[in-house]
Amino acid sequence: MEPEPTSRIAEARRRAAAAKRALAAAAAAGFAAAAVLAYASHPGTASSTSAGSDGVSTSGSESSDDDSFGLGSGSIGPSDGAVPQVLSHAS
Repeated sequence: MEPEPTSRIAEARRRAAAAKRALAAAAAAGFAAAAVLAYASHPGTASSTSAGSDGVSTSGSESSDDDSFGLGSGSIGPSDGAVPQVLSHAS
């Protein structure tokens, strides 16, 4: 007995299924590559700490008690306590 000839629709479905599998594999490989690159480029935590002569642990950079970074008071609003005017225009 000869095998039945496959229809054009069946062949198209087979090709579409193969394309979907290839696309899924490529997407999984791309996701894995992105995850590896993200892991490799993540700085993580401080590499090491060293104890000074006084026994206090310090990290790689000097720290100060003042965390303001020279930004002043940290307020972004009006400093005089005035309520800002809000103008709206509906068209």
